Amino acid sequence: MELFPLRFALELKLARCEQAFKDALLLVAQSDRLKRRHRLEGALSDAWQAYCGFVRLVVMRSSTGCTTASGVVHAASIAPATWQRASYIATQVKQRRPIDAGSENSVMRFEPTWGDPLVITRVVTQLNPGNAATLVRNLGGGLHGPKHCQLVRNACAHLNHQNKADVEALSPFYTASRIRHPVEATAWRDPVTSQHAFVSWLDDMRVIAEGCVG
Repeated sequence: MELFPLRFALELKLARCEQAFKDALLLVAQSDRLKRRHRLEGALSDAWQAYCGFVRLVVMRSSTGCTTASGVVHAASIAPATWQRASYIATQVKQRRPIDAGSENSVMRFEPTWGDPLVITRVVTQLNPGNAATLVRNLGGGLHGPKHCQLVRNACAHLNHQNKADVEALSPFYTASRIRHPVEATAWRDPVTSQHAFVSWLDDMRVIAEGCVG
Protein backbone atom coordinates (compact mmCIF):
# COMPACT_ATOMS: atom_id res chain seq x y z
CA MET A 1 0.00 0.00 0.00
CA GLU A 2 1.10 3.58 -0.61
CA LEU A 3 2.53 5.58 2.29
CA PHE A 4 1.93 9.13 1.02
CA PRO A 5 -1.81 9.22 1.88
CA LEU A 6 -0.89 8.64 5.51
CA ARG A 7 1.12 11.85 5.60
CA PHE A 8 -1.72 13.75 3.91
CA ALA A 9 -4.26 12.44 6.43
CA LEU A 10 -2.00 13.40 9.33
CA GLU A 11 -1.54 16.90 7.96
CA LEU A 12 -5.31 17.45 7.85
CA LYS A 13 -5.66 16.32 11.46
CA LEU A 14 -2.74 18.44 12.67
CA ALA A 15 -4.09 21.48 10.86
CA ARG A 16 -7.38 21.11 12.74
CA CYS A 17 -5.49 20.73 16.02
CA GLU A 18 -3.44 23.84 15.32
CA GLN A 19 -6.54 25.89 14.58
CA ALA A 20 -8.26 24.58 17.72
CA PHE A 21 -5.20 25.55 19.75
CA LYS A 22 -5.11 29.06 18.32
CA ASP A 23 -8.84 29.50 18.88
CA ALA A 24 -8.42 28.43 22.50
CA LEU A 25 -5.72 31.05 23.06
CA LEU A 26 -8.25 33.73 22.17
CA LEU A 27 -10.24 32.86 25.28
CA VAL A 28 -8.63 35.35 27.64
CA ALA A 29 -11.53 36.43 29.87
CA GLN A 30 -11.44 35.18 33.46
CA SER A 31 -14.83 33.55 32.91
CA ASP A 32 -13.37 31.53 30.02
CA ARG A 33 -10.39 30.20 31.97
CA LEU A 34 -11.75 26.66 32.40
CA LYS A 35 -13.03 26.53 28.83
CA ARG A 36 -9.63 27.62 27.53
CA ARG A 37 -7.86 24.89 29.50
CA HIS A 38 -10.24 22.21 28.31
CA ARG A 39 -9.87 23.26 24.68
CA LEU A 40 -6.09 23.35 24.93
CA GLU A 41 -6.14 19.87 26.43
CA GLY A 42 -8.42 18.70 23.63
CA ALA A 43 -6.11 20.02 20.91
CA LEU A 44 -3.10 18.50 22.68
CA SER A 45 -4.70 15.07 23.05
CA ASP A 46 -6.02 15.05 19.49
CA ALA A 47 -2.59 15.92 18.10
CA TRP A 48 -0.87 13.19 20.10
CA GLN A 49 -3.41 10.56 19.06
CA ALA A 50 -3.19 11.64 15.42
CA TYR A 51 0.60 11.30 15.46
CA CYS A 52 0.48 7.91 17.17
CA GLY A 53 -2.08 6.75 14.63
CA PHE A 54 0.17 7.86 11.78
CA VAL A 55 3.20 6.05 13.21
CA ARG A 56 1.19 2.89 13.73
CA LEU A 57 -0.09 2.84 10.17
CA VAL A 58 3.22 3.72 8.54
CA VAL A 59 4.96 0.93 10.46
CA MET A 60 2.16 -1.55 9.71
CA ARG A 61 2.09 -0.77 6.00
CA SER A 62 5.86 -0.81 5.74
CA SER A 63 5.96 -4.27 7.32
CA THR A 64 3.18 -5.75 5.21
CA GLY A 65 4.45 -4.32 1.91
CA CYS A 66 4.35 -0.74 0.72
CA THR A 67 5.22 1.83 -1.92
CA THR A 68 7.00 4.98 -0.75
CA ALA A 69 6.19 8.48 -1.96
CA SER A 70 9.22 8.29 -4.27
CA GLY A 71 7.90 5.10 -5.86
CA VAL A 72 10.14 2.56 -4.18
CA VAL A 73 8.37 -0.75 -3.59
CA HIS A 74 9.16 -2.75 -0.47
CA ALA A 75 7.99 -6.34 -0.07
CA ALA A 76 6.46 -7.57 3.17
CA SER A 77 8.99 -8.30 5.89
CA ILE A 78 6.72 -10.47 8.04
CA ALA A 79 4.69 -13.63 7.56
CA PRO A 80 1.80 -13.68 7.51
CA ALA A 81 1.79 -10.19 6.01
CA THR A 82 -1.05 -8.90 8.19
CA TRP A 83 -1.45 -6.00 10.59
CA GLN A 84 -2.26 -8.55 13.28
CA ARG A 85 1.18 -10.12 12.85
CA ALA A 86 2.86 -6.71 13.01
CA SER A 87 0.75 -5.92 16.08
CA TYR A 88 1.83 -9.14 17.77
CA ILE A 89 5.52 -8.47 17.13
CA ALA A 90 5.19 -4.88 18.36
CA THR A 91 3.42 -6.08 21.50
CA GLN A 92 6.09 -8.66 22.24
CA VAL A 93 8.85 -6.11 21.70
CA LYS A 94 7.09 -3.71 24.06
CA GLN A 95 6.92 -6.38 26.75
CA ARG A 96 10.39 -7.76 25.91
CA ARG A 97 8.98 -11.23 25.37
CA PRO A 98 9.99 -13.94 22.87
CA ILE A 99 8.39 -13.80 19.42
CA ASP A 100 6.69 -16.95 18.17
CA ALA A 101 6.48 -17.77 14.47
CA GLY A 102 3.12 -17.00 12.92
CA SER A 103 1.41 -15.68 16.06
CA GLU A 104 -0.88 -12.66 15.73
CA ASN A 105 -2.61 -10.12 17.94
CA SER A 106 -5.87 -8.29 17.22
CA VAL A 107 -6.31 -6.49 20.58
CA MET A 108 -5.03 -2.98 19.92
CA ARG A 109 -4.85 -1.96 23.57
CA PHE A 110 -1.95 -4.40 24.01
CA GLU A 111 0.12 -2.49 21.46
CA PRO A 112 2.90 -0.07 22.43
CA THR A 113 2.65 3.69 22.53
CA TRP A 114 3.37 4.22 18.86
CA GLY A 115 4.56 7.79 19.20
CA ASP A 116 7.24 6.94 21.77
CA PRO A 117 10.54 7.11 19.82
CA LEU A 118 12.46 4.72 22.07
CA VAL A 119 9.88 1.95 21.85
CA ILE A 120 9.16 2.36 18.15
CA THR A 121 12.83 2.23 17.22
CA ARG A 122 13.00 -1.24 18.77
CA VAL A 123 9.74 -2.29 17.09
CA VAL A 124 10.87 -1.18 13.64
CA THR A 125 14.22 -2.88 14.08
CA GLN A 126 12.47 -6.16 14.90
CA LEU A 127 9.93 -5.88 12.07
CA ASN A 128 12.78 -4.95 9.70
CA PRO A 129 10.79 -3.59 6.73
CA GLY A 130 12.66 -2.54 3.60
CA ASN A 131 12.53 1.09 4.71
CA ALA A 132 13.59 0.33 8.30
CA ALA A 133 16.59 2.64 8.17
CA THR A 134 14.40 5.51 6.99
CA LEU A 135 11.81 4.91 9.70
CA VAL A 136 14.37 4.60 12.47
CA ARG A 137 16.17 7.74 11.33
CA ASN A 138 12.97 9.79 11.32
CA LEU A 139 10.92 8.29 14.16
CA GLY A 140 13.89 8.01 16.49
CA GLY A 141 15.71 11.13 15.34
CA GLY A 142 16.58 14.28 17.19
CA LEU A 143 13.31 16.20 16.82
CA HIS A 144 11.82 16.44 20.30
CA GLY A 145 8.31 17.63 19.39
CA PRO A 146 6.55 14.25 19.74
CA LYS A 147 8.27 13.42 23.05
CA HIS A 148 7.46 16.82 24.55
CA CYS A 149 3.88 16.54 23.32
CA GLN A 150 3.60 13.10 24.91
CA LEU A 151 5.02 14.27 28.22
CA VAL A 152 2.72 17.29 28.51
CA ARG A 153 -0.31 15.32 27.36
CA ASN A 154 0.34 12.59 29.92
CA ALA A 155 0.85 15.16 32.66
CA CYS A 156 -2.56 16.62 31.82
CA ALA A 157 -4.18 13.19 31.87
CA HIS A 158 -2.49 12.19 35.15
CA LEU A 159 -2.30 15.33 37.23
CA ASN A 160 0.21 15.18 40.07
CA HIS A 161 3.14 17.26 41.23
CA GLN A 162 5.73 14.85 39.82
CA ASN A 163 4.34 14.94 36.28
CA LYS A 164 4.01 18.71 36.49
CA ALA A 165 7.66 18.86 37.54
CA ASP A 166 8.58 16.79 34.48
CA VAL A 167 6.85 19.37 32.30
CA GLU A 168 8.59 22.23 34.07
CA ALA A 169 11.90 20.48 33.39
CA LEU A 170 11.31 21.13 29.68
CA SER A 171 11.45 24.90 30.21
CA PRO A 172 15.14 25.26 29.13
CA PHE A 173 14.05 24.29 25.61
CA TYR A 174 11.68 27.24 25.42
CA THR A 175 11.09 30.85 26.31
CA ALA A 176 9.03 29.73 29.27
CA SER A 177 6.93 31.25 32.00
CA ARG A 178 5.67 29.78 35.24
CA ILE A 179 2.76 27.36 34.80
CA ARG A 180 -0.07 26.44 37.14
CA HIS A 181 -1.30 23.57 34.96
CA PRO A 182 0.77 21.37 32.58
CA VAL A 183 -1.27 22.36 29.52
CA GLU A 184 -0.03 25.94 29.88
CA ALA A 185 3.34 24.73 28.59
CA THR A 186 1.79 24.51 25.12
CA ALA A 187 1.88 28.30 25.02
CA TRP A 188 5.59 28.58 25.75
CA ARG A 189 7.66 29.91 22.84
CA ASP A 190 10.29 28.26 20.69
CA PRO A 191 13.38 30.48 21.16
CA VAL A 192 14.38 30.18 17.49
CA THR A 193 11.08 30.54 15.63
CA SER A 194 9.07 32.35 18.36
CA GLN A 195 6.22 29.94 17.63
CA HIS A 196 4.19 28.52 20.46
CA ALA A 197 5.63 25.25 21.74
CA PHE A 198 2.55 23.34 20.63
CA VAL A 199 2.88 24.59 17.06
CA SER A 200 6.58 23.68 17.04
CA TRP A 201 5.63 20.15 18.13
CA LEU A 202 3.20 19.88 15.23
CA ASP A 203 5.88 21.11 12.83
CA ASP A 204 8.26 18.42 14.10
CA MET A 205 5.55 15.81 13.52
CA ARG A 206 5.10 17.07 9.97
CA VAL A 207 8.82 16.86 9.25
CA ILE A 208 8.99 13.35 10.68
CA ALA A 209 5.98 12.23 8.65
CA GLU A 210 7.44 13.61 5.43
CA GLY A 211 10.68 11.73 6.06
CA CYS A 212 8.89 8.48 6.89
CA VAL A 213 6.82 8.23 3.72
CA GLY A 214 9.86 9.15 1.56
